Amino acid sequence: MFRSRVRTSVVVAALASLVGVLLTVGAALPTEAAPAKGVAYGTVKFPQKDSPKVKVLWFTRDWAYLGTANAQGDSYSLNLAPGTYHLQFVDQRDSYVTSKYAPTDIQVTVHSGQGTRKNVTMTKGAFITGTVKAHGKVAKKAEVKAANQSEQSFTTTANKKGQFAIGGLPAGKYSLFSYDHKHAWVDKSTYAGKLEPGKSANLAINLRKKAGSLRVYLFTSANGQKKQVTGNPTVTAVSKKTGQFWSKKVKGGNAVFEGLYPGKYKLVANGYGIWFGKTASVEGATVKSGKTDFGTFTYTKRGGWITGKVVDGNDSSFPMKAAAVGLYDSSGNQLTSTVTDQSGAFKLSGQFATMSGLTVTVDPDPNGGGWMQAAAPGNYCMFTHGEQTPVSITIGQQTDVGSVPLPHAPYDGSTGQPERCQPS
Repeated sequence: MFRSRVRTSVVVAALASLVGVLLTVGAALPTEAAPAKGVAYGTVKFPQKDSPKVKVLWFTRDWAYLGTANAQGDSYSLNLAPGTYHLQFVDQRDSYVTSKYAPTDIQVTVHSGQGTRKNVTMTKGAFITGTVKAHGKVAKKAEVKAANQSEQSFTTTANKKGQFAIGGLPAGKYSLFSYDHKHAWVDKSTYAGKLEPGKSANLAINLRKKAGSLRVYLFTSANGQKKQVTGNPTVTAVSKKTGQFWSKKVKGGNAVFEGLYPGKYKLVANGYGIWFGKTASVEGATVKSGKTDFGTFTYTKRGGWITGKVVDGNDSSFPMKAAAVGLYDSSGNQLTSTVTDQSGAFKLSGQFATMSGLTVTVDPDPNGGGWMQAAAPGNYCMFTHGEQTPVSITIGQQTDVGSVPLPHAPYDGSTGQPERCQPS
């Protein structure tokens, strides 16, 4: 069964002598909520004595994507919060380059305020070459996908003679499927066999089945309310008969798939906004050769959210508009942020499962240098950082933390401010 997971990579240059000065690069976070970052760094070695452009992507332990960076030279350096990460290094050359390196993965554990060195040696990829015909004729510009049993996929486009090459493949067992550039012809997958690093296979693909199309309308449903999707998540239609897959971005509440093998489909839908990803059958549709069918899909699992109101720390009846509000997990990682409205109210939302030990932080409007409108007397005061903890969140439900006070800054003659409050 196909599971959508993007796995590509990025590399950043670093010199070991510079590790110490890089430890705190990044957005400033409240020291109470976020421990100091660390650095993951090392060399990138190329056995073929070349030096292609490389990227490194970093992921959580369970392969949730976190970020990407570009390489500089033959080394990388990443400023990361403490924790264990997967790093994936990806050769950026075109897919038809048969000498291309395969995506190469390492795991690294980063410690607060420290540098962790881990070198990586790129591995030469396997490659597949061949030709594509559609209904017996050369299929120029046909799209060809190679998929392995680790749920990775690699795509290329055939030239005007129907010839193709896909390089940089990790070792594994591969199947190929294709459709012509007019999305008119398709066929079952062609098995390429097991490929070892640097080895190859050559295949002849003949598309003999007239393809169909599928338009899927997407909805969200919670608390008895059903609404059409307004965002642009990526969704992947997967054939139940062949395992072949096609990915599209949702536009206008629906996604259109062309060049499909006939049969029923399931949809692997990425999460977006407050809605968690979901995999389920497309309802009410069966794709037929040469025809378009219509189906529906509904997101049903939404994240929890936190509401509250930021008030003057000296007068809880006075709301603080434009105050900065953040949400941090128990490890000090920022989950989301927002600013308060005219009434001081805020809402922190996202794809949040049930969690505890969270911290809600409040800070003055950063554009005012800490000075904000306040309650009388004075009416214009210097404020500082405040927080409320522990806070819990429940999936699909609201947690109201009530009023969160924004503290006044204590008077300090060294700041040069004559008073912490002034007339507005």
